[in-house]
Amino acid sequence: MATLLSKKTEQLTQGEIKISPGTLYGSLSKMEKDGLIKFIREEEKRKIYRITDLGTQVLNLEMKRIEHLYRSIMEA
Repeated sequence: MATLLSKKTEQLTQGEIKISPGTLYGSLSKMEKDGLIKFIREEEKRKIYRITDLGTQVLNLEMKRIEHLYRSIMEA
């Protein structure tokens, strides 16, 4: 799964962001421990996760923070 996520991240950022599978595994593990995602099942050696309510709240706050930062930079 990490390889798929790594490739998708690189594709979406047009190669500007490259994340190693090891980094992704560590991030997924931390997000699961923090209650942001929940392991659902494994399919063909791939782990399937679902974002939790807490994860959705944190994601929305982070998106607002980044949008505010972007607006502040553009107005400067």
